[in-house]
Amino acid sequence: MASVLNVGARLEAIVDLCPTVSKIADIGCDHGYVTAELVLQEKVDMVVATEKSKECLNKAVLLADSINITPFVSFRLGDGFFALTKYDKVKCAVIAGMGGNEIINILQHKPKRLFDFVLQPMKDAPILREYLVKNGYKILVDKLVKEDDKFYDVIRVTKGKCNLADLEIYFGLTNFTDNYELFYEYLTQRQKKLMDIKANVGELRAKLEQELKYIDQALSLFEENSIDEK
Repeated sequence: MASVLNVGARLEAIVDLCPTVSKIADIGCDHGYVTAELVLQEKVDMVVATEKSKECLNKAVLLADSINITPFVSFRLGDGFFALTKYDKVKCAVIAGMGGNEIINILQHKPKRLFDFVLQPMKDAPILREYLVKNGYKILVDKLVKEDDKFYDVIRVTKGKCNLADLEIYFGLTNFTDNYELFYEYLTQRQKKLMDIKANVGELRAKLEQELKYIDQALSLFEENSIDEK
């Protein structure tokens, strides 16, 4: 569904991957746009919107008030899931707009019976995927979205088991099957950027060299599939 507030591709993808349930927690809600979209698109009866920044939370409150959705949002000042109570009983949680390691730290303090999440790491996505695989999560959707010439990972997970190959850990599960054109664009752009850096400085740091190798492997898979299709 197209966003009501024209929030952009990143936030729109986050909302699209959220299930239609009675209550969702928006952990680190920032200015409150995901919270607002969830309500406006009628994906929830109630959102618990948490934020450890009082300034950001106030902006989310003002947004909700300006579009008359305040009765459908419970705003909480606090760090991660510590702002929730045992009575909230949320069915899904959004954790977006922060690093993979920070998301992991938040997940480690989740409610015991909550396993449905939409995650959007701004960096260290492979580290997050490794954590999910090792800690009882099944990745349902893991794809890139593009907004303003930047690429973002959006991941939908639930309880279960999931075995990922090295390239899927690095680049995401469903990019190889359901997101071909955008993923190929990302790979070629990132490959060029790394090759340009290598040409200018002579060599890449070990982490970037490994990334370049993974990109080359992923592109080789695309080339093999293209040959097979012919």
